[in-house]
Amino acid sequence: MVAVAWPFVAIIVAQTLLASFSLQVVSSLRAYVTGESLWSKGQREAIYYLDRYINSADPAFLQRYRQAIAVPLGDREARLALEAEPPDRSRAVEGFLKGGLHPDDIPGVIMLFENFRWFPHMADSIEAWRNAEVYLHELEKLAGSIGDPAGLTPSRRAHLLATLDRLDVQISPLAREFSDSLGEGSRVVQGLLLGANLLLAAVFIALTIWRLNSFLKHRRSIEGKLSWSANHDALTGLPNRRLFERSLRETLRSGDTQHAVIFLDLDQFKTINDTGGHAVGDHLLNGVAGELTAALPPTALLARLGGDEFGLVLPDCPHEEAQATAHRLRKIVETFDFSWEGLRYAVTASIGVVLLGDRIFSFTETLRAADVACYIAKEKGRNRVHVYTSEDAQQSHFANSLSWVQRLHRALEQDRFCLFAQAIAPAAAPSGRFSHFEILVRLKEDGALIAPGEFIPAAERFGLMPLIDRWVVRKALEIIRRRDPHGRDTYAINLSGLTLTDESFLDYVRRELTRSGVPPSALCFELTETSAIANFDEAIVFMDTLRELGCRFALDDFGVGMSSLSYLKRLPVDFVKIDGSFVRGILDDKSDMLTIDMINKIAHLTGKKTIAEFVETYEHLLALRSIAVDFVQGFAIDHPMPFDIDVAVQENANAEILPESALVGSR
Repeated sequence: MVAVAWPFVAIIVAQTLLASFSLQVVSSLRAYVTGESLWSKGQREAIYYLDRYINSADPAFLQRYRQAIAVPLGDREARLALEAEPPDRSRAVEGFLKGGLHPDDIPGVIMLFENFRWFPHMADSIEAWRNAEVYLHELEKLAGSIGDPAGLTPSRRAHLLATLDRLDVQISPLAREFSDSLGEGSRVVQGLLLGANLLLAAVFIALTIWRLNSFLKHRRSIEGKLSWSANHDALTGLPNRRLFERSLRETLRSGDTQHAVIFLDLDQFKTINDTGGHAVGDHLLNGVAGELTAALPPTALLARLGGDEFGLVLPDCPHEEAQATAHRLRKIVETFDFSWEGLRYAVTASIGVVLLGDRIFSFTETLRAADVACYIAKEKGRNRVHVYTSEDAQQSHFANSLSWVQRLHRALEQDRFCLFAQAIAPAAAPSGRFSHFEILVRLKEDGALIAPGEFIPAAERFGLMPLIDRWVVRKALEIIRRRDPHGRDTYAINLSGLTLTDESFLDYVRRELTRSGVPPSALCFELTETSAIANFDEAIVFMDTLRELGCRFALDDFGVGMSSLSYLKRLPVDFVKIDGSFVRGILDDKSDMLTIDMINKIAHLTGKKTIAEFVETYEHLLALRSIAVDFVQGFAIDHPMPFDIDVAVQENANAEILPESALVGSR
């Protein structure tokens, strides 16, 4: 604002000062002209009354002469005071007061005399004033020499009158010169001041136009930059998703001509970014963007869609050429020589291609198809090109999984998940009051309950499980606080492998425990065997931290990977849950029975309790009891029930064995 406004402020201040100065000078000139008029009038009246006095000898005319001559004499006194070194301004004021000037006008006259007497017209008027005063001095001497006019001889009177006429003749031209010079000077000064004001006004107008033009140019420049920024990626300079989608819409409207859309995703970019830092990732993206741009025709539009994902629109492009372009881009990325601080990084890309023209795609279908094709390229091993075809079963499965992303986001936003609980009972006495429950999650959609087996795989694939796990922890603690505030029972909550790698989840659990007031000892977190081993170090830290608070842990689905037996004693878990695939077969397959027996004994040797899942019949229960399994869970014991219903006390002495429900799942 200061940079824009200061010239205008300066001009306005200058205009104001010049206007004030002009008014002061004009006012002073007016006072000066008034003083000259009084001076001329005084000298004329002095000559007139002195003439009458000589002719009539009437003392009244002498008195009037004295009054008239006092005006030019007072002005003379003031001029001499101002011309003295140093000037005597107080005496000058007294002189101008005698000269008849108004007290308010005197400062302006003094200012004008002191500061502008060098001005030619002003200098001429002062010179005429000074010369005329010589004759006024003679007039004063003449008046002093008259004496008593009644005693004058005719010749003496005639001589005095002749001298008076001579002085009048000599003074009159000088008085006119004084008046004319002062008038001309006033007109010139007023003209100069008017010109200066007009010039300054013109400068102000020119400055306004110049600054306005500069402002408009600057605004257009900013608008251009904003427009560019709105449609381009700040890092690579490529078009962004917004411009990409606009170009794609225009391409789709162009008729039956063959087009192509390509999605390109860098493989293992997150690993490079995490290893080398964001500077490495940014440098890599810039380099790849430059290499890809150089290899494309001018009609193609390459955009950075976000992160390490690029999109390409190829209008009016035959399908064979589009596929060749995709393979060429894959090769360019693969051979891109990228190094940072002496380290070389291998870079590859997974590319999905959608061929347009033979089949009509909507805008949404095109983006979805390109996303699916790119993901399939990654699923098939990365560093490859996959062309979308609607008959591909793998694509259909992925597309179905992809639809879950928005459905799960909406479910989280609308709080449409709900919790069920299934009891875990001692194998030796699986009836009476239950004190151990597993919390199970369901999804409410269109009035129906959806089993976790339907949405959990998609949630894990697309990284939504940490959000769902947070919802489960928060909701479970809210219900536990109402039904079991003192934490007498144990409540098992399942966690995904992705949640183990979420560094903020530990703090989240601490905050929720503090907020709810539920004792940490009431919680038992269940981790699957595969997720615990795949994230072994993170799992150890996670478990140790929460165990210090009082939480317990169970290792779920144990036995699927027998190599995990070596990890069992190192994992700080309290329970080992034997995978249900072994439990279901124990009545018919001796190897399953032996496997469960071995797991049970190893768990006991490491100080852990065992829980057998999917106990569906009384015969299963008896078989598990015979090998001393600690706890059992399944339809033979209890069916999942809504957790927000008070089921703290359940009598299950005569449990009815029901067929497997569609809602039974691992969560």
